Amino acid sequence: MRMQETKPMLISALILWILAIAVQGEEGTLKEAFDGRFYIGSALNDRLFQEKGGATLKLMEAQFNSVTAENAMKWGPFQPRPDRYNHQPADGIVDFGTQNNMYVTGHVLFWHNQTPDWVFEDDEGKPISREQLLDRMRERVRHMAQRYGNRINVWEVVNEAYVNGELLDTKWTRIIGDDFIEQAFRIAQEELPEDVELMYNDNGMMNPHQLAAVIAMIEDLQAKGIRIDGVGIQGHLWMSRPTIDEIETTILALAETGLPIHITELDIDLLPRHAQVWDGRADVQLKLQQDPTLNPYRDGLPDAVQDELAKRYADVFALFLKHHDKIKRVTFWGPHDGISWLDNWPIRGRTNHPLLFDRALKPKPAFHAVMQLAKDAE
Repeated sequence: MRMQETKPMLISALILWILAIAVQGEEGTLKEAFDGRFYIGSALNDRLFQEKGGATLKLMEAQFNSVTAENAMKWGPFQPRPDRYNHQPADGIVDFGTQNNMYVTGHVLFWHNQTPDWVFEDDEGKPISREQLLDRMRERVRHMAQRYGNRINVWEVVNEAYVNGELLDTKWTRIIGDDFIEQAFRIAQEELPEDVELMYNDNGMMNPHQLAAVIAMIEDLQAKGIRIDGVGIQGHLWMSRPTIDEIETTILALAETGLPIHITELDIDLLPRHAQVWDGRADVQLKLQQDPTLNPYRDGLPDAVQDELAKRYADVFALFLKHHDKIKRVTFWGPHDGISWLDNWPIRGRTNHPLLFDRALKPKPAFHAVMQLAKDAE
């Protein structure tokens, strides 16, 4: 090999080495800081595999020991038509997690959003029967089991089935009935490998009606001998709500079921809310109009706001550390601000700053606060 051929290779290797040092930082990494307490993870968007230079993947490798597919495993993106599977994005995420010895989360088997209409319809567009829909659910789970086996450590079997404590009116419940969740877990238990964990995931869990409904559902499954191995609290937080006391009440109540708790979609929304208030649920259909007053941090966060975010994250993680014996996983909904879903929901094009790393992949004061907290707890 000629010298002129080796120079670009050496330069590329040097760049990757510098990048690896940069994403690790002098303080160490999140996965080191919380080792022995809980997994620390991030959702991963499959488009990042095409990112020039692979900076975000390097950040993922350095900082996290758990990975969740953000969208690639949802029924719509994964199987948009009965005869068409889009395997590559999900395959890439599972391969990435496996190669980096990560705890891999399958998100999600059954959800009312991002599920294509064909799942619920016959060839004429009419609703199918309960038995036909159960068969399609089983076919989906069996396909996942055959393709990924136990390379996926835990599956979120059902996502967001309740609102304010009431079972959501969806095509799932209209066709199958009120035992939709039970049937989903029965199918998952029968089709997935025995060592793959099964869990339920929901938002609004600090609402006492929502919390009571989820606990009742868990206890019902347990009484019937249907396996459920964990419960997820979606951590889409605001700066002042829910309070730390409300989060702690939820953790303690869910821990009474005997299930490990997963904090599944952690971020903190910094931006002001619209006069048309939304409830924080991930309703992807909700879109609000542009309003410049709702996008105040386009040029970055002022120091005072950075400090407020750092304190909020420190308070939240202090609670997680206090109850680390009850928590199995904490997963951020994105590795850095530049790819947060909150930039586009429910108003497209805003500049949000909800995570520990900024758009340049640099650690924010919130990262330093969380790391110091973990160090102090040793």
